[in-house]
Amino acid sequence: MVATIQNTHGVSAEQWSQEVFSEYLGQNPFFNFAGASTNSILQVKEELTKAAGDAITVQLRAKLSGAGVTGDATLKGNEEDLVFYDQKLTVDTLRHAVMLRGEMSEKRVAFDLRNQAREALVDWASDRLKADIVVALTDTSKGRDRSRYMYGAADANWDGTHATALANVDASNDKLTTSMISKIKRKAMLEGDRKVRPFLMKNDNKTEEVYVLFAHPYAVRDLLEDQAFKDVNIHIPTTFGESVLVHGQRYKGMWDGVMIFECDEMPTLSEAGAGSIDVAHNVLCGAQAAAIAWGKRTNYKEDSDDYGHENGFAIDEIRGVEKLVFNGVDHGLVNVFTAAVAD
Repeated sequence: MVATIQNTHGVSAEQWSQEVFSEYLGQNPFFNFAGASTNSILQVKEELTKAAGDAITVQLRAKLSGAGVTGDATLKGNEEDLVFYDQKLTVDTLRHAVMLRGEMSEKRVAFDLRNQAREALVDWASDRLKADIVVALTDTSKGRDRSRYMYGAADANWDGTHATALANVDASNDKLTTSMISKIKRKAMLEGDRKVRPFLMKNDNKTEEVYVLFAHPYAVRDLLEDQAFKDVNIHIPTTFGESVLVHGQRYKGMWDGVMIFECDEMPTLSEAGAGSIDVAHNVLCGAQAAAIAWGKRTNYKEDSDDYGHENGFAIDEIRGVEKLVFNGVDHGLVNVFTAAVAD
């Protein structure tokens, strides 16, 4: 018996792990709004990549509510306690792989199946992360409060039962419009015990406070018919210069301090509205709308079996994605339900 060293491409796999991680995050439109800062829409937590554990706690310090003292009034005894809310984010392993079965699989084609395997896994990882972010942002099972929900154009459409409120959204009055966007922004700024903090966007050494609306294509279609939106976004140049956020087909423009991004991943609720119309679930996001906790960054692996006759390619990572809910209320977003009648 002669011992042999199987060709598993181990040297290049380590290099490709970093390339795969960077490449698939670059395909994710949400990741332009991600960062370690509490001012990011998606707050990224990477402490678990360097420490043991299967969960990390995100904390929010509530604002002080006391009036303080003035003049010669005694401060001793009039102090205020700090109030903290917290949320635990759990991480778990996520893996996927493809297999090239036999050398003839590679021999029959003129292109590089190994590169195709890598690209397929990159596409899968990107789509999976996008889907997980959307699922987290649109989770109605927790954080549901009137101050964070808008069903159509009128706040009166609210009902304590989600399905009942959805049935109030109709095809004519509840299309996405500039007027509705302004109402949603005021809800984010003014309603509830705490406001939705804007996302801080830096451009040319300036900082802009904005909200970001991720909207379904049918909702965007209706907004593009709004003459006020056309006038502002056709005749007034953007103030964001060469920012990566305002280029590409997803960015549709701005209204009243709200950036609108078309997102075909946003869900529709089939026949949930008035007259059994479909309803789109959009989200207006500010700072700390959701968090992504990484336990291990994406790792690319290759394996060989049957004496090198079969080659497998895999990626794995450890992460978790959740929207942030403090004190029972969505922290950084407003859920927006609009008509989504198909063309």
